[in-house]
Amino acid sequence: MATCETLLGPKVYLKLGACSWKSPDLRAAALISEDYSVLTFASYIAYSVISIPSPPPTPPPKERFDSEQELMYDINSMEILSGIASKLGELLVDATVKQARYLFCFNSIVKELEDKETNLKEAQDGINEKVEEGRQKHCAIVVENDVEKWLADVVKEMADVRTLKANLDEKKSCFNGWCPNWGCRYWMGRTASKETRKLSDLLQDRSKFSTVARPKPLPSDKELPIPRHFMPFGTTESACYQIIKALKGDNTKIVGLYGIGGVGKTTLANIVGNQLREENVFDEVGIAIVSQDQNIINVQSELVKSLGWELMETYEKDRARRLRMMFSESKSRKMLIILDDVWNELDLEKVGIPVGDRDNCCKILLTTRLQPVCDRMGCDTQIQLGVLKQDEGLDLLRKHAGIDVADTTLIDVSKQVADECKGLPLAIKSVGSALRGRTADEWNVALDKLQNAKLDKIEGIDKDSQDVYGCLKFSFDYLNGEDSRSCFLLCSLFPEDYKIDLEDLLGYAVGLVWYQAESIEKARSLLRGTIKGLKDSSLLLDTDDDRFVKMHDIVRDVAIWIGKVEKKYFTSKVGIGLAEWAVSICAETEL
Repeated sequence: MATCETLLGPKVYLKLGACSWKSPDLRAAALISEDYSVLTFASYIAYSVISIPSPPPTPPPKERFDSEQELMYDINSMEILSGIASKLGELLVDATVKQARYLFCFNSIVKELEDKETNLKEAQDGINEKVEEGRQKHCAIVVENDVEKWLADVVKEMADVRTLKANLDEKKSCFNGWCPNWGCRYWMGRTASKETRKLSDLLQDRSKFSTVARPKPLPSDKELPIPRHFMPFGTTESACYQIIKALKGDNTKIVGLYGIGGVGKTTLANIVGNQLREENVFDEVGIAIVSQDQNIINVQSELVKSLGWELMETYEKDRARRLRMMFSESKSRKMLIILDDVWNELDLEKVGIPVGDRDNCCKILLTTRLQPVCDRMGCDTQIQLGVLKQDEGLDLLRKHAGIDVADTTLIDVSKQVADECKGLPLAIKSVGSALRGRTADEWNVALDKLQNAKLDKIEGIDKDSQDVYGCLKFSFDYLNGEDSRSCFLLCSLFPEDYKIDLEDLLGYAVGLVWYQAESIEKARSLLRGTIKGLKDSSLLLDTDDDRFVKMHDIVRDVAIWIGKVEKKYFTSKVGIGLAEWAVSICAETEL
């Protein structure tokens, strides 16, 4: 170890050794100091004071100084060294006092920690109240990044304080009494003091926030999804014109669009929504799927998500109250709400949608298979979407089947196949996709199967729906590979109109060993190919997110029926119930 003389130099070493320092103070400071360099230095100073003898007698003046310049230099050196020694003494004494405080002011340190904890809790509550006030005033808010970080840090430090206080309570007997544990008392006092400084820093940071939250930016004009290869026809365009004209009317609040399943009501509603927003007839367009089993909370969640809003409430009534407040706040903006697939009368008041208010600029377009639903919902205008005309259906079939108009071998049989689809776009697209690239003989076999399809055993299906069911069963039979059929049936386990996550399907595919894949990436690639094939067959639908797919409710009904007939274990009622239960649990967790 280096000596004090080598650290300071011979002159400084001798001068400090001659200073009137109290060696016990230096030793005490060195023992308690946190800085090892200070400890070492203090030890050397103490050693020098104790062991170095007093300076020798002052020599005669003529031997001490050779000139006046040397005398001034020595005087200046003494002043500098005296200042250094004084500063070192102050630092060492401060360190001594600071460290001794952990031992002798322990209770005061704990009391200071508790006071800071109380102050920080009040500051945290104040910030949370301001965030909630922002939510009360605006449809949706964005909490500032520095505020979010501060709140997270507060939660962490408050947890650390609770842990520390629990340790203090546990070791309370060690700190007091006639014979306290000084080591434990020192370290706990030191830890409490450090935690107090952290809480003080957070309280100081709190004063720097100019704003806590701001209104969330309005959502971008994202288009509602339209099926790939969509073809407009006269039948569709006529209904579209009637809907738009009705929604532009001043006295119209609710428009009802009805028609049999598979005729294209959802597609038409989305087209209307996109067009009216593009024309600035409406500033915002929201959409929610109602389905047969009405779930008010799900309807509310879909609606606010499509509008770029946010609901923090848990209970249905509280969410409805918040929604009405959001609509009231947005009354300066014209809004169109699309309620898709309505089977029974929906209580708009329960959802939180204001209709009929004089100052409200919200209008509703609902779709349903049942015309009486339009009556019960009080629709101001009702529009029926009929099936395609014969020539329109044939054009759609040829497009999806990839038939060249110059190919005379398929002219007659394609007309007959189109007629079997009864003008239903969903049926035509699925059959045409299944027959793409097939020979004339295969087309004739397909025609025979369609004509002889017997689906009378499906319970609860009206005569008009039997045609589309037969076409979808035909399309299922023409799928390539057992993997595609299994994936199709598995998708029916999810709730009606549910957005199915492809990563969930991947997990099932691996678990059920659909693919002989060497890695998860290989299995993911194979699954994407299967999903593409099902989309091309119109058995699965795109969503607004490439990571998800959907199944048309009619297609799902057919898939469930096929699973029962073919005794597929995972499409039994038990399997469907378990899958829907699991999805509902996930949804509740997200809420």
